[in-house]
Amino acid sequence: MSALAGEYIAYARQLASNGNYGKAVNLYFMAFEKNPQLKPALEPEFRSNIMKLNSILADANKIDEMFSNFRQAIDLYPENVFLMNEIGKYLYKFGYYAEAWNQFRKALDIDAGYVRAEKNLNSMKNLLVERWHYRMLNDRIRNEGYRAALHEVVKPRESIVLDVGTGTGLLAMYAIESKAAAVTACDGSHVMTNLTDCVLEDNRLAMSILVLNKMSTAMNQSDLGGKCSLIVTELFDAGLFGEHILQTLSHAWKNLLSSSGQVIPHTAKFFIQGAHSDLLNAKYQLQSQPKRFLNIPDLNVHMLPFDHTYDCEDLHQYSDFEYMTDPVEVVEVNFNDANDIDEKLSSTEPYFVELKALQSANINMLIGWFNLQLTPNITLTTDPRNKYKSNGWQQAVFFDFIPRNVANNETFTIDFLMNSGKLTLETNPNDHIMRVSPETLRFLNDQDYMKMIQRCIGMAYVHLTQLTDISEIKIIDLCPFPVFGWFMLKRGINSLTCYARTEEDREFLETVFHVNSDVPRSKITIIMGENWHAESVGNDKYHAIFCNILELCGDIDVNYRELAQRFQSTNLVHGGLFMPSAVTLTAQIVSCEWLDLNNRLNDCNVGYKIAAHINKYQVSQHFSLDLTNLEYTPLSDPIDLGNCIRLSPEVVNLTIKHDGNANAILCWYKIELMESISEVSTHRPNSFIDGTAFLVDPMIPMIKGNVANILCCVDSDGAYKLMIDLEST
Repeated sequence: MSALAGEYIAYARQLASNGNYGKAVNLYFMAFEKNPQLKPALEPEFRSNIMKLNSILADANKIDEMFSNFRQAIDLYPENVFLMNEIGKYLYKFGYYAEAWNQFRKALDIDAGYVRAEKNLNSMKNLLVERWHYRMLNDRIRNEGYRAALHEVVKPRESIVLDVGTGTGLLAMYAIESKAAAVTACDGSHVMTNLTDCVLEDNRLAMSILVLNKMSTAMNQSDLGGKCSLIVTELFDAGLFGEHILQTLSHAWKNLLSSSGQVIPHTAKFFIQGAHSDLLNAKYQLQSQPKRFLNIPDLNVHMLPFDHTYDCEDLHQYSDFEYMTDPVEVVEVNFNDANDIDEKLSSTEPYFVELKALQSANINMLIGWFNLQLTPNITLTTDPRNKYKSNGWQQAVFFDFIPRNVANNETFTIDFLMNSGKLTLETNPNDHIMRVSPETLRFLNDQDYMKMIQRCIGMAYVHLTQLTDISEIKIIDLCPFPVFGWFMLKRGINSLTCYARTEEDREFLETVFHVNSDVPRSKITIIMGENWHAESVGNDKYHAIFCNILELCGDIDVNYRELAQRFQSTNLVHGGLFMPSAVTLTAQIVSCEWLDLNNRLNDCNVGYKIAAHINKYQVSQHFSLDLTNLEYTPLSDPIDLGNCIRLSPEVVNLTIKHDGNANAILCWYKIELMESISEVSTHRPNSFIDGTAFLVDPMIPMIKGNVANILCCVDSDGAYKLMIDLEST
């Protein structure tokens, strides 16, 4: 029987090597049935083959067959966390969220240090409940404003209220508190309406509020048992209209709201101001310094907009932010006037805004904020200058504004359009704008990193010319823009291989290469796309390889890390230069209120029992943090945890320097391009890599002088997570 099982395995391996994974997997099943003792030793190769097979089946949409394979596999290996994670991934992909959640959770219950399962669970939580829900619910100014407005407007035992976009049902509960005769809450998210049901049950209001899992625009008065007399909503983003509030209320006035009905908010006004911030502008537009060394001083290079006309920012966090004009109203809309709403929706005429400079200066951005007049007596504002502003919303940044120098008291006009119910900055057609990916833009705008690359050019030249003549040198530079390879081309190397993440990046590369005609285009090869493989390079040898294994958000790109390791071992000539020489992970224990406000609800901010339900969707890691603008209290000194190319699991001891409640471990990197050249940290202004935070729940009280232990968990692919060891702390 054992011999027959061995024959099955040998044949399975042969089939798998030819890509016939279906028959190979069946033979593994047959072999394990004949000889179960083979299972432990053959688990890795069996798992590899069934994952390849199921990937093919998923692409072919053969879902039943794929999950049947997984069921058989998990019967063989009931405690295998890797299979549980794979099952969870496909359940997640095909929309079976509850089942996916259970698989990721089961894997983590078996192995709390399994990074990939936790990342997948975090991704699903972020999809199901976006982080802004926490920020909004923790905004007491907003909550109390809406609460007071409902108490003012609701007619006890008479008003019929509809809460549009209810979220957790908070405004609906405020309406019941105001003694409304009937309250309906609707939301298009199945997850949110289920969560609302749980919240209402916990607050003993389940029989008082009707919850509908529908977009209000898909409803009619029969869903409500007749038209309502009051609509309350908070469907607003930083640009006021971005959540389709005009379309929503236009439909509501025609189909859901009585002619004598009311809307909270009553009216809204949107304002624009000219401002200056180099730190903020560098996130959206290519700065003058990289333009100079690329010889494109007059080219407008902006970030890809991804179908957005503005971005959302917390302006108070930017230390160099200055207002260069007073605010000017762009538009006012009366939500209690259906004609006004429809007029705004159908308008094709621009809104002309005249701004007046407060001083002679450079204005490099336009920012926007709004006032919500909930009732004639209650107003919320997102004005960043107002200490009583509502922090549930950020401010809008219209990133395509072309910077301009102005004299004191000089006036200039800006035009806005209402496109599909959303404010859009109208740009001058003569101001040609070239687009690049955020990765390329942020990389080139990182002045410290650009200087570091340029400082190592001379040393790299000396090192490489000791191997062969400069005219023979071949370089592969896989950074978002090949700055190192670019300068080495100017010194006469044989060839450069680089890559472009997007088609826009490729066009930008071609533009720069065309302008700089001293570099022959024939020497440059561009690899296209994000998901290319090592086969794109093959076994070609290179004298210098420059890789970037870090994602813009602050995480390690495990695919590029694997490519980097492969290139270093296979494609680097003996004695060649591999860059960077080290990427060191650095961590620090902190206390940060901002992270709590964006990931954990405190019931004292809402006045009802909601936290126990929404906090189930807390994540364990927060990405894309600008650590230089983040307000936090360090509780320990920073500590280096190792080189990310070869990061390994370990426990690190840290002495606590200050008393406080630890709720996060901040992470950033130190990059050493070449040995004997100083490191550059990503914890600084304009870094091309953001910081991350591993969140601690519950908070851990720290006492000065005590020792805390950080657990560094690392998967085989290099993905990592950090935890504070509760047992030892």
